[in-house]
Amino acid sequence: MFTAILWDYDGTLANTPVKNIAVTRAVLGRLDPALLDPLPEALSSLDAYQAANYRWRNWRELYQHALRVPADRLDEAGALWGPCQLADRTLPPLFGGLLEVLPRLAALAPMGICSQNDSGNIRTALAAHGAADCFAAVVGHADVDFARQKPDPAAFLACLDRLGLREGRFAYIGDHAGDIAFGRNAQAALRAMGRAAEVVCVAAAWGGAPSVDLAAADAVAARPADLPDLLADL
Repeated sequence: MFTAILWDYDGTLANTPVKNIAVTRAVLGRLDPALLDPLPEALSSLDAYQAANYRWRNWRELYQHALRVPADRLDEAGALWGPCQLADRTLPPLFGGLLEVLPRLAALAPMGICSQNDSGNIRTALAAHGAADCFAAVVGHADVDFARQKPDPAAFLACLDRLGLREGRFAYIGDHAGDIAFGRNAQAALRAMGRAAEVVCVAAAWGGAPSVDLAAADAVAARPADLPDLLADL
């Protein structure tokens, strides 16, 4: 049994790369058009963008190392992400099977989202898919300090605060090696505060990450439909 189930968004709940590569180009275009000339390799194709996302731990590393954004302009770039996301009206699809699974899991434990996407954008997408009621809390990249993005546990702690929880046994579901580190860091932070807490990291293999990146997870789900039984066994 879990006290709460927390989720990543991009690559776990929603299949977002097609939208996110366009939004990233828009962010760079607003920040400094010279960043797009020549076009960074990471923005040259969808495959290249996906590979870059899995290579770097979070958006700050991606922007600095793969997109050539100067370190002193990362916060400025981060502030542009939300407006550019909302300006792009593309609705990313949820991964197959989630619309059936999410209500079942939400009936077992409160659920929240910890993401490096924009929280307003996430809520809009979930509402369009009829899944917004499954999540009692959504924490996006702008809801924590830009210097404390995943795998720093700040978003996890903020999500628990919004759920009204201090301790317990939590599942965290994500598609990235950084999500596993995020869950481990959250458990360490909670215990350092004297809270009785366990965070079980579940890898969402359907997101497309290399299998080696998910090896450190406590469990791996091949598809969303596997989650109810998998979580019941953990």
